Amino acid sequence: MSRGRRRPRPQRLARRSTPPLLLALAGALGAAGAAGCDDLSRFSTAEGEAYCGAITLGGAFRAGLSPRVQMRLSLDADALDGPEPPGALSTFEAPDGTTPERRLLDGAPLRPISALAHDPLSRLEFGDGRERNAVYAVSASDPAAESLLAILSLRTDESVEVRLIRAGQAPPASGEALGPGQRQIFGVFRLTRRSGTCGF
Repeated sequence: MSRGRRRPRPQRLARRSTPPLLLALAGALGAAGAAGCDDLSRFSTAEGEAYCGAITLGGAFRAGLSPRVQMRLSLDADALDGPEPPGALSTFEAPDGTTPERRLLDGAPLRPISALAHDPLSRLEFGDGRERNAVYAVSASDPAAESLLAILSLRTDESVEVRLIRAGQAPPASGEALGPGQRQIFGVFRLTRRSGTCGF
């Protein structure tokens, strides 16, 4: 008895292997693209430039600051993660006839908090449109006043957002008013790059 003919086996598709050179090129391009996304040097201010802006006017977003406060920021974005201050903050509150002009911050360096670099808070993320957030300490122009925190947000639209925060002290049980340097502070500033010194 003759054996029947075997049915031909379906041919397996040959596996296509990517040449090593293409794999290496793809890896290099991916790394370059990632580095480009992390390159924040475009946020640095040149000589004669500054980021300028005013405080958010809504009373619900302010504490201890008037709606007249303006801010100026100089920034070296390449130094954001370094041990030295990457920039400085100044504020100016114009007089209103009853109170004189006020400068809460006067060229205050953005002081890195060294221990913070080892905590997830150093890579704080909140909200869309922010490429990088960083937290610094700043000293008030009045040496007797308490220091503040400045939270910088470098935004995708090339602006910079700054939040000023001071915890402040609890009001005395006696009802006596706190000194200006002991009061709670919160303010949000939206800054854009300009030539000059922001008019103050």
